[in-house]
Amino acid sequence: MTPAHVPGVGLIGVSGYGRVHLQLARECRDRGEIAIVAATVINPTEEADTIAELRSHGTRIYHDYREMLRAEAGGLELCLIPTGIHWHARMTMAALQSGANVLVEKPLAGSMAEVEAVQEVERATGRFVAVGFQDLYDPATVWLKGALARGAIGRIESVRFLGVWPRARSYFGRNDWAGRIAVDGIPVLDSPLNNAFAHFVMLSQFFASAELDTAAVPQLDHVELWRAHAIENYDTAVVAAHTAQEVKLWFGVSHACAETIEPEIVIQGRDGMAWWRYENEACLRTNAGLEQRQAIPDTNQTRRAMLAAVLARLTRTDAPICGTALAARHVALIEAIQRHAAIQSFPSDAVRWINQDGSSVPEVVGLAAALSGAFHARQSLAAAGIGATLNSRLSS
Repeated sequence: MTPAHVPGVGLIGVSGYGRVHLQLARECRDRGEIAIVAATVINPTEEADTIAELRSHGTRIYHDYREMLRAEAGGLELCLIPTGIHWHARMTMAALQSGANVLVEKPLAGSMAEVEAVQEVERATGRFVAVGFQDLYDPATVWLKGALARGAIGRIESVRFLGVWPRARSYFGRNDWAGRIAVDGIPVLDSPLNNAFAHFVMLSQFFASAELDTAAVPQLDHVELWRAHAIENYDTAVVAAHTAQEVKLWFGVSHACAETIEPEIVIQGRDGMAWWRYENEACLRTNAGLEQRQAIPDTNQTRRAMLAAVLARLTRTDAPICGTALAARHVALIEAIQRHAAIQSFPSDAVRWINQDGSSVPEVVGLAAALSGAFHARQSLAAAGIGATLNSRLSS
């Protein structure tokens, strides 16, 4: 019997979020599904134990991703890229040109110009790029999308999403790109909509499209961008938009509240409603009283489902992945939001800094309640009351 082929995998980065990809790869390696052929580690002193463990399994260690891709050209079937946003496009293109397929963390890139460059290399090499929107691989998400596409709640009229996760000062000091608009002239656009909550923006676009394997392209109606942290970009946003099919979208997010509001997506149809609740459940309810629910596993399980799908794609071209065409819809929206409105700073007297587990977290007075109210009414922060109050403070 011919032994089953084990694909060779390379990993760029093992620290920070790279630990997530490293653990996923280790699990696959230990089950005999892959071989971790090579890894790039730029901080060998801090990662000495990781290097020793990888080397014990035959992994070759490099200190520069370009060196790794040159040395391993033609020997890697998949390259994992869990790095900063401004590295995504250039690393992805280099990996494709070395002969590897790619799983790159979300977002695909910091600009549509970079997305188009990646897609050009993808076409030229005949390799594929999968983007790390892991929730798209969750069975409950697939079920709900299928039900919506079949018209289970009738024509989709609106999709709205709310998420509030506190972030301490240290969150924006953890690397050289957090909260930045660009690094060394390369777009980053790091923000709640493009990083922590990017998954749910992508899901909202996905659910807003009537087509089974596509995501909506929204036109912006109203954008509010605010910041409490001392960063270049925004940490709070409310966005209203609509699609060509007149599906209304609303997103509200913040890292400037002490309260946590776990991400929730509400889909209103002509004949019913549906919900997608983070690490909880997906459900739909028709106006006739039919109700269906499916549990959503935790993020670790959805990440495993994502990597399993990407590995399946190595041998089956019909294995579904979140490819560049789908992920580009998110990049285009983020880029448009960034251009649409100026970023305002919350007045200092509207921000309380609260100690949570030894870290300072900003709480904009009344913001969490205003966001919740705006979410339910699909309105702006100004209409919910907080915008007008803050603007009056700014002008006084």
